[in-house]
Parts: sequence; structure tokens; C-alpha cells
Amino acid sequence: MGRSVVQYGGLVTVLSTNKDFYFPGEPVQMFLNTVNVSPQPVRLTFPTTQRYDFVAAGPFGEVWRWSAGRFFAQGDHYVPPFTPQVVETIILRPGENLFYREVWNQEDNGGRRVPPGVYVVSGWNTFSGSEYLPRPYVYITIGRPWFF
Repeated sequence: MGRSVVQYGGLVTVLSTNKDFYFPGEPVQMFLNTVNVSPQPVRLTFPTTQRYDFVAAGPFGEVWRWSAGRFFAQGDHYVPPFTPQVVETIILRPGENLFYREVWNQEDNGGRRVPPGVYVVSGWNTFSGSEYLPRPYVYITIGRPWFF
């Protein structure tokens, strides 16, 4: 099982996969768990309805992104009168967590099967400011049965 842990402020984020080695076409299960380990509540503001993302990258860069082709309602700087805002703030009390699970079917964003090799899987929460924080990542290998 691949596992990576990063901490920023009072939040600890753990990214894990169910295995380190996968046969071609075998589903890659990814888990993202963010926990408030501080004694104070932590406020997370999300600018869209998206709460997390996962990415798989090969030797030549990103091959798959969970959010690719998905649409998320956006928050706006200007909101016309009587229009509901999408921006949401979540308050994590001490010990509370956000948990997400997704499966990558080893296809790229165009629907083509990726070749065997080593891939880096990363995952993160998409709250405001998270783009400047370290992201956990794990290495996985997609191989053929005769590699054993």
C-alpha cells in the first residue's frame, strides 16, 4: 500500500493507494483523508463545488486528472442581486476529517489505456490557498504479470 503524509498548520493530509503494484487495467483505488489535529477549529473556504482532486502522472507529465471533463459550480467576485453564491466554508473541529475515495481505471484523460511503468499519484483538497501547499504523492507501478 502506498502512503504519503503532509502537514500544514493544524491539518494533516494522508494520501494512500490500496497497493503499490497493479496489473494493466486493474483499478487503482486512491484515498484522501484530511484531519484537523489542532486544538482549534480550522476554516476551509472552497471557491467552487469541487472539494478535492487526484492526478496520475507518468514520465512525461500528467496523464489523468479526476476533475478533467467535470463541471463545478463557480463562485464569482461579482454576484448579481438575488443570485446564490456557491462559495462554501467548512469548519473542521479538532479531530474532524474530510475523506474522499476515487478509482483510476488506468486510462488517460482521452480514454486510452496507459502503458506499464511507474506513475506518481497525488491528491489534495481544493480549498482556497491549497494550491500553494505541499501535496502528498505516492509512486505506483503498473506492470505485466511476468515482472514477478
